[in-house]
Amino acid sequence: MGIVAVRTVGFRNLADGELDLHAPEVFLVGENGQGKTNLLEAIYLLCYGSSFRTRRDDQLRRTELDAMSVAGTIDTQTASRTRIVVRLEHERKSIERDGKPVRDRKELIEVMPCIVFCHGDIAFVTGSPEMQRTFFDQTLSLYQPSYIDLLRRYRRVLKLRNSALKQQQRSMIEIYEQQLVEAGVELQRRRAALVSEFNETFSRVFRAVSGLPDELNIRYRPSWRTASLPDAPHADASSVQEVLEILAARRERDLALGTTTSGPHRDRYRYSYRQREFTEIASTGQVRLVSLILRSAQAVFFAAKTGLKPVLLLDDVLLELDTNRRERFLERLPEYEQAIYTFLPDEPFSRYEKTDTLLYRVSEGRFTRR
Repeated sequence: MGIVAVRTVGFRNLADGELDLHAPEVFLVGENGQGKTNLLEAIYLLCYGSSFRTRRDDQLRRTELDAMSVAGTIDTQTASRTRIVVRLEHERKSIERDGKPVRDRKELIEVMPCIVFCHGDIAFVTGSPEMQRTFFDQTLSLYQPSYIDLLRRYRRVLKLRNSALKQQQRSMIEIYEQQLVEAGVELQRRRAALVSEFNETFSRVFRAVSGLPDELNIRYRPSWRTASLPDAPHADASSVQEVLEILAARRERDLALGTTTSGPHRDRYRYSYRQREFTEIASTGQVRLVSLILRSAQAVFFAAKTGLKPVLLLDDVLLELDTNRRERFLERLPEYEQAIYTFLPDEPFSRYEKTDTLLYRVSEGRFTRR
């Protein structure tokens, strides 16, 4: 079923209390700044233990308070009804599932994965390489929890090598390089395999929604480009040795700069249309549409990999689409367990309502059911 109810206390501008969300589609209608996105953020917090808008937990509570909490009742697809509680007291965050502590946020992915569509998603197309990596790392993490551990391990060793570079600790640098390469080559192998598969889903959704005559393809550009990316289950010894030689050749440069200048943390992704960089020839509206299609493809891809349907959170994303593209996008939304939309009052949201749609008017953090 999805998110049955959410209870917030001290969370941003939302009025304290519990909100019934027991419906396959929920519409939140209100002017900007009234709390629509804050509710989506609270739901996302229940699904992943973090916000999609900020990395600073202290921004989630009302400024005059020392604590906040978000609790949710969720109908999972793999188990019975469960309850997640996220608390922030002073600077300490805790997460519970059915009264038991959650030690690692990756444990929440299996409860109720959600896909959020928001204005910031455009950065996955036009933003920094870091933002583009973030999207594909998220996609992998949704169905490969072990990828989260691999990414953490790589980042941990990268931090150690960078510290050794800054302090000119040559003996330690070589020790860290072996660990860095073993994790990094495996990261690149998984990223390459993902893009190869994901492109099929993405291209199919793009053709159906965009109305453009040619395909848009995603190309993966690993930083260690001379390293082979085998289809074997794990990175082989020759790949590791090849990258170790790359790092050795760059070591003096890295020492001079005090940072690691190559590796998965420098990987890039490109969007290619008619043999050209898509962002160079696309309109703002077309780029916005591609960011929506990325999220749709992510949901389709996740469902195909896991057999599960996500909750979709759609935050004012239809506003910038023309009527035809809006209709095509909505018609081809992936299967979902639940969809929660936000709308401005003057949008034609009534034409998208179904008989069982739950609609709330939102004003000053309060939700009034129609």
